[in-house]
Amino acid sequence: MAVAHRRHPDPRGPVVVFQRDPGPWTPLLISWLATLILIVIFGLVMLFSASYTTGYLRMGDSYHYIKSQALYALIGMGVMFLFSYFDLRFIRKFVWAGYLVSILLLIVVLFCEPLNGCRRWLNFKGLPTLQVSELVKFEMILLTAHLASRTPHPRPQGDPSARRTVGNFGQWLFQKVVRELAVPLAPLLPVVVLLALEPHMSGIVLMCAIVGSILLLNGSGGIITYGGAAAAVLLLETILSHIDSIPYLQDRLDGWTQDLNKMTDQTLQSLYAIGSGGLTGLGLGNSVEKQLWLPECTNDFIFSVVCEELGFVGAVVVILLFVLLLVQGFLIAFQASDRFSTLVGVGIMAQVGWQVFCNVAVVTNTLPNTGISLPFFSSGGTSLLLLMAEMGVMIHIGRNGAQAAEARRAARMEQVRQTTARPPIVLGNLRRSGAQHRAQL
Repeated sequence: MAVAHRRHPDPRGPVVVFQRDPGPWTPLLISWLATLILIVIFGLVMLFSASYTTGYLRMGDSYHYIKSQALYALIGMGVMFLFSYFDLRFIRKFVWAGYLVSILLLIVVLFCEPLNGCRRWLNFKGLPTLQVSELVKFEMILLTAHLASRTPHPRPQGDPSARRTVGNFGQWLFQKVVRELAVPLAPLLPVVVLLALEPHMSGIVLMCAIVGSILLLNGSGGIITYGGAAAAVLLLETILSHIDSIPYLQDRLDGWTQDLNKMTDQTLQSLYAIGSGGLTGLGLGNSVEKQLWLPECTNDFIFSVVCEELGFVGAVVVILLFVLLLVQGFLIAFQASDRFSTLVGVGIMAQVGWQVFCNVAVVTNTLPNTGISLPFFSSGGTSLLLLMAEMGVMIHIGRNGAQAAEARRAARMEQVRQTTARPPIVLGNLRRSGAQHRAQL
């Protein structure tokens, strides 16, 4: 026999669009926000350093990239604080509607004009381009968290020896495979198919990694999830090597080698930049590879410019800043007011963590060139705005978690006070009863 976790009353009150007071600012949340702002400022400085030559030679304006990115960063700050007041329970009500819109946008993208040989952007004349996969990442975080948090995790009851039957094993297998894995993973399949048609292999890898991280940290599937994750990692190269219908993917896989003569030019120039930086770098603004030698130095390969200009020390500082942001973010998520908020926070931090890992691995030739941007550093208005919106959700989760913790603490104190209190009338009654008893004697 098994029983599910009991649901407690929500201390945040009724569901609203905006919460006037989501909760207090904790020292952990303030520290996390300070780390985030430092990363954003650091990213803007490095983008300007990496882009002013490219902007001047290609656009006739050295400030072309930094002007738009700084504008998006300022708008993103406003978006972040706006989302920090959105009631996450209200957003949850529209997760299925958002999923359907995401699928529709992924279909529309397939009929747009291709950019760089791929159909990944909504590209209408007179309007800014929109990379739909960035929006879909956020939607898949919300939907996966919604489905995973609704799945009960039963607690075994009774005699352990009585549970070892074929019928109970079938129930366990149905719970682990169907309810905890198949149901949350089902919405991912159409997304993967549509991303493969663009094609957008890096988007597929990221989407699967984010969804897998949410299910893994939710405890979904148990040992089955761990086995599936290990098998996916071991078979990834084998699966990709048999996809012959995507020429550019095969070129990048063939160029993923230690032979400098067979390595792709982009990866080769990236390694030259990293090697030229040495321990302390050539100095801010002194990169040679950004002089049109290194392709995509303002986007996917901006970390190579960081290594060349700031050296090994600067690269370690950037990585440590992201590690600090992730550790603080996961702590905020684990202290959330409910399981859905925890899983949303886990998904957001997993997205940042996986993107940083894949980007650094690509520029160092640890992974094949997958075209994944470095969060808060790479140029791209869509990515930055959506990332800042997700950071606003993290602030909301942190403040709501602190508010719920205070409510639980106050409830426990009240319970202790009521348990230990002794009304004076009880003592008076005891005294009168004792006096009457002595009078009778």
